[in-house]
Amino acid sequence: MLVLVSLVLLIWAQPMEGQPKMEEVIYFKNGEIIRGEVIQRDETQESLLIKTVGRNVILVLLDEVESIKKERIPSPQYYKASGYMNRTGIEVLPGDDTTTLRLQVVNGYQFSSRFSVGIGLGFTRYNDPLNLIPFFLEATYKFLEANVSPYVSLGLGYNFSVLGDKSLELENHDGGFLINPKFGVHFATRHNFGWYLEAGYNVDHARYEQELWGNRIIETDITYKRLQFGVGLSF
Repeated sequence: MLVLVSLVLLIWAQPMEGQPKMEEVIYFKNGEIIRGEVIQRDETQESLLIKTVGRNVILVLLDEVESIKKERIPSPQYYKASGYMNRTGIEVLPGDDTTTLRLQVVNGYQFSSRFSVGIGLGFTRYNDPLNLIPFFLEATYKFLEANVSPYVSLGLGYNFSVLGDKSLELENHDGGFLINPKFGVHFATRHNFGWYLEAGYNVDHARYEQELWGNRIIETDITYKRLQFGVGLSF
């Protein structure tokens, strides 16, 4: 469902780009360029007035002009080209009997407009009887250099275990590996700020030991394999 919503939003955004606003661009013989709106032409066709993007009005002599063209106004670039990046979000991991929530924060570096690497930390509330604290490395690749772009990412790391069910007395418990490939769509809505929708497949591993009757120790290995749906903010 989340992936469907992402695709609908992505498709909806395309017609907006398909009907771009236009501006007049004056190319001078000396190589200079002025962009704006022609507001008045001289009756003798020797000059014109153009209002520039900065709202200045300039008189242009046509004998100094190489050409005048109608061109698309460039869209504002909101996506981040490089620098520090942060992704903070909430994820839903539905299971057969219960649905688990996970909060996570990823801090890292945007090496280019398409590729970033970060270190993540979170909290996964399984309560079965353990909760997990994932610590992982995540690499993300965006397919487009644009304000709206699909992306893929891969998270690999380790889960630290925390006892969730206090009624149980466990002899020992440990976390285990984490694998989380994802696909999503990122929406840059302001300069270096945006939000994202994503879906993926998550694998978490943990184990615990419990003492039963007759001083018997039972070791239980748990591997959670679940679909994952997430939403969050990025900056």
